[in-house]
Amino acid sequence: MDPESNKRSRDEFEEQSGYVNESRFPPQQQSFSYESKRQRIDPAQELINNVCKDIRRLGENSNVATQIDDVNYISNPIVAEFEKIESLRNAILSTMYALIIEQPHKISALSNLVFICNAKNFVIAKYVVEYLHTKMQLLLDSIGGEVQEDISREHAGVFNNIKSILKFFGAISPIVEDYSVINVLKQFLQFAIDMQSESDKRNGIAQEIYYNVLIATPYLLSNDKSEELHGYLNDIIELADKFPIIEPESNILIQPFDNKMDNLEIPYQPKKMVNLILPALKQLQAEDWQLKLFLDFEPFLEPVLKTILDSNAISKDIVKHKLPQLSLPSMEKMNIYKPRNEDSIDRIWQQNSRVLLQVYNQGTEFETVPTIESYIGLFFKDLSFDILTNLSFNKTEASIQLSILDLFFNKELFSPMGTSINELTEIHHKNRTGENATPLSTWKIEDIAVESILTMIFQLPHTLHREIYYYTVLISCCKESPESMAPVFGRAIRYFYNNLQTLDFELKIRFLDWMTTQISNFEFSWKWDEWVQDSQEFSKLKYHPKKNFIKNLIAKEIRLSNKKRIKESFIDVVDDEVVPFEEFYQYLDISVVRNARDYIINYDSALYGDSEEIRTKITEMYDAKQATLATKSNVSFQDEIFYNFTNPELPLSNVASQVYEFLVSHYKSNKEMNELYNSVLEQIQQVQSGQLDAMVSVDIPNPVKFVINLFFQTYAYIGSRSIYSEVSILDRDVDKLKFLSGQPITSAKKVANPDDEFEKLYLSDDEVTNRQNWIIDAIFRIWVHQSQVIFLILEYLIEFEILDPKYLIDKAFKTNLIIDNVSCIESVNRILETSKPPVLKQLMIEIFTIVVSKLNELDLGVDDVVHIDELNEDNSSEVDKQWLFYEYLGLLKSYFRKYIKNQAEANGEEVLQDIKNVFNGLENIPARIEILGWFKEIS
Repeated sequence: MDPESNKRSRDEFEEQSGYVNESRFPPQQQSFSYESKRQRIDPAQELINNVCKDIRRLGENSNVATQIDDVNYISNPIVAEFEKIESLRNAILSTMYALIIEQPHKISALSNLVFICNAKNFVIAKYVVEYLHTKMQLLLDSIGGEVQEDISREHAGVFNNIKSILKFFGAISPIVEDYSVINVLKQFLQFAIDMQSESDKRNGIAQEIYYNVLIATPYLLSNDKSEELHGYLNDIIELADKFPIIEPESNILIQPFDNKMDNLEIPYQPKKMVNLILPALKQLQAEDWQLKLFLDFEPFLEPVLKTILDSNAISKDIVKHKLPQLSLPSMEKMNIYKPRNEDSIDRIWQQNSRVLLQVYNQGTEFETVPTIESYIGLFFKDLSFDILTNLSFNKTEASIQLSILDLFFNKELFSPMGTSINELTEIHHKNRTGENATPLSTWKIEDIAVESILTMIFQLPHTLHREIYYYTVLISCCKESPESMAPVFGRAIRYFYNNLQTLDFELKIRFLDWMTTQISNFEFSWKWDEWVQDSQEFSKLKYHPKKNFIKNLIAKEIRLSNKKRIKESFIDVVDDEVVPFEEFYQYLDISVVRNARDYIINYDSALYGDSEEIRTKITEMYDAKQATLATKSNVSFQDEIFYNFTNPELPLSNVASQVYEFLVSHYKSNKEMNELYNSVLEQIQQVQSGQLDAMVSVDIPNPVKFVINLFFQTYAYIGSRSIYSEVSILDRDVDKLKFLSGQPITSAKKVANPDDEFEKLYLSDDEVTNRQNWIIDAIFRIWVHQSQVIFLILEYLIEFEILDPKYLIDKAFKTNLIIDNVSCIESVNRILETSKPPVLKQLMIEIFTIVVSKLNELDLGVDDVVHIDELNEDNSSEVDKQWLFYEYLGLLKSYFRKYIKNQAEANGEEVLQDIKNVFNGLENIPARIEILGWFKEIS
């Protein structure tokens, strides 16, 4: 390894990370007598496997000279067999293409292989150029439907893939005739200019092509240092200046931070990628195109090429190849182009302006990542996004490639991996004072990798892949280099936590998810002492973002573990002594209500008539149950359930036992269910009239409500062992549950057996509404200690069409649960995401109407911006209302962005006008003006 290099090779990285050695020369294995009987591999296939593996590992050696030697060695079997074995040729070409698309940071290393193969046998390079040119043409033709390019190969999109091919052509331009790579770049750039010039509205694909051409252009500098090239590069800049950048008046909807109508300072002003790229290249132009980015292979590559050419009997000079221009789609086809893949970078460009997230240069005097105003900063963001998107099928490989990204570029760009902030501060100081004769870099490859992944996580309006993919890549990065990565994660977590007050509402949920996944994979370890002061300061508030975050993070951790384990994580070690953080014990109660004891006693007493005798009896039963739980070292979710209908000390316990026995039976007919329902109602009436004896006198105020609670709480209790058990019993009895809920029964079973039908109840709309709400209340009551289970059960009731989702939506907003309870907001989000378009439109109108009503109810003024006051001992109630106002505005923005902004065509003008009418009902004028301004951003 180069003694001056701080880089680790792939093998060294994997050794440190605990990977099994998979080098080309594994340790010699013991020979066994049956070895000769092993299946023999076809020699041609074995050659293909070895060569393709070697190609995939190009550049993963930290020593540049050794890399060239390795490439020269790898080229030998390629040159010898490329024209003879068709399967080998096809495999090599497809592997090269995959490498260019999935691991574009290896383009320079791959170009070395093409250069050497070209010197030995120019036919190979000719095949490569023609193959990739054909790939580009096929991608372009797929837009018009002339060919159906393999969707799995589209990956990040047609134009994103073309961008990577253009980068590669830039890298091998010394073996392409007449600077024709420049012609192709200009062709695409002019295409983008023509597309955007056709309209006075933003054309996202035109912006993408413009950006892609400019981000790919400097690859020409990787292997060509001639002055002649600079003239061609200047021509590209001149042409790029003609591209008209058209943007909406504002982009509030896609900004990651919100200043709450100028109440707060946001950490930075977001910048759009399309506005950054040309100034970045102009800065390079001003520096005479001196780009110290790529590895300098020339001192090692040129002697090898010279030796090869000197011994080449066919040609002593480098053979160059033609690169024709392409046949571009017509404007008509481009105007209707929609990327096929949901997880397509093309689609992101098409739908929204792309904004870059900034995390690491905000809290230090020096840069730990290249600024996004620089070409290098944009370059590494672009590479990282492509690696993450195109290697999504292999999160482990994605994390490895991101972690060793520095290996493929100028060694002076980055500080050694694992360099601490304190050490970088010292380097920065010495750079400023001149103690370092040549200034040393303070950039960290870890920061670039993590910031790029976080940018994808916090992409608005949605992520390309499910968030869990990015979370697991981050976890893999951390597990591979825990000592160097843990502090990087810590700084990112602190950054987002410190900016929670301005972080977009939806992004707060994603941050919560990431934080939960992150610390749950590392023994629930976190420096809880950093949040003690905030927890104490905001103790009287319910809706402050930091208080909410702490509470919901602990709730989610309990869901993944148990209260005992999470409680044990609230510790610090001071002078070898364990110090518990008792401040956080309050959050271990994750009940859906503030006081579960009073809620249960009041709820159950009301069902039975709320007599003093009943209330006393239920109180005694509840307290006895809690006393028993207090003796257990680890209380399970199921232990906390307080199901009392069958308790013999309560009235109607025999009736409840009949219901319980009926429901646990494997199968009962609909007719039997109908008879039981009527029997229960009849027995309630008999107890109330004194016809049946009861140990405690009872006057059931609403027998039907009692029956609904009895049945649904019993269903929930029987299935309480697991959510799978719950779903099984609900699925088994869908028709019976629909009968109870007042929903129409349309199942095949009814048609198959008309004699096994329920009687018609002839319920009014109000009676159906009451039943629906009672069902929700019943599930809330039985699982009051576990909000996640409440909402999961209710979601399944909605899926089985037993429950209308609008009633759960109403419940979510009634006590502001959707703002302060993460299980509630997650549930509502899942319901909306899975709703069919007609239902979704109705739900969105209902949600917008409710939110506007909630904002008006807060009564925080009409003419002036709602100001968030400084918290003191006397104003906590008012400050809480102010935070609730802005949390509801954030929720409103989140749903408008997700379901209205990018679905305007599906919604239609009539729906948009209905939404405007709802928003016009908002009494606070500044807030109304702001939300009506969102319509200007609709694409």
